[in-house]
Amino acid sequence: MAGPSVEQVQTRLSGVRCAICKTSDFFIDSRSVTPDGEWKGVCKKCFYSFPVHADMEFYQRTQPDIPYLMKTIPCQKCEKPGVSLDFRIMLSVREAYYFVTCKACGHQFPEKSTLESFE
Repeated sequence: MAGPSVEQVQTRLSGVRCAICKTSDFFIDSRSVTPDGEWKGVCKKCFYSFPVHADMEFYQRTQPDIPYLMKTIPCQKCEKPGVSLDFRIMLSVREAYYFVTCKACGHQFPEKSTLESFE
């Protein structure tokens, strides 16, 4: 199963706001792109960087709660539960996001994670 392209990830990152300057304009540092799907996202305004994890097949195999959680997330557009996980980011120690696609209507949106944020 192939993950999203760098261009797809960059486009979808506009759905969240930078943890520092609160803008929504990001890019993927091309030097960080590796086949294992561990990339670095960077804010275009303040240059804050954060990890982008694009290998969701491995992540879902090692985190047994994730497939169950994906079945419960409702779509922001059609409100039907059930999404597929495209990639995830750790924007800060208090903000992690799953970027998902609704299985019913295909709507793509970010979903704030409650499983990976730490106080």
